[in-house]
Amino acid sequence: MATTVREFSLDYYLLDRMRYSGLDKENLADLVSIIISLKNKYGIVPYALAAHGQPVPTGVLASYLIDSIGMNKILNVLMDTPRLANLSIVPRGIPRSRHFELQLVLGG
Repeated sequence: MATTVREFSLDYYLLDRMRYSGLDKENLADLVSIIISLKNKYGIVPYALAAHGQPVPTGVLASYLIDSIGMNKILNVLMDTPRLANLSIVPRGIPRSRHFELQLVLGG
């Protein structure tokens, strides 16, 4: 007897994780759709997602780990991302960095 395993999409997991973050549902759905479009078009998947804004969250902070080749391809695209509020890049590798941590703040 075979058991069926149901797999959910990334947007389902992100919306479920951020359900009680304090963000408006429509705003959250819009921001998650931007993150999903980055995954579908360019293959970058966030490893962390958190609500951003004080005292009331109005955006999300998404963290990515990208290699140097992917970073060169992605940077021009990220500048045209809708609702991009902040972008920070931190090298993860000393003395020669080949991996970067990319943090995007969307919304806000």
